[in-house]
Amino acid sequence: MHTHEQKSGGGRTLVCPICGKEFLCALSNDCWCAGKTVPAEVRDYLAARYDTCVCSDCLDRLIGQAAATRDR
Repeated sequence: MHTHEQKSGGGRTLVCPICGKEFLCALSNDCWCAGKTVPAEVRDYLAARYDTCVCSDCLDRLIGQAAATRDR
């Protein structure tokens, strides 16, 4: 797996392992992801497959898919 990481001020620039988009990870409670409610099944899915964070778009898509699956 290829990940691109570059330090940037208050965090790091990463490349999403799902879509390839660059995004900023703040590595703190100030990060964009800190305000998201991520279901356990999504956290488990990501932890089993990736060694790094994913971008906001992909995380939102996975959260939406998990919600749709639960609503069936």
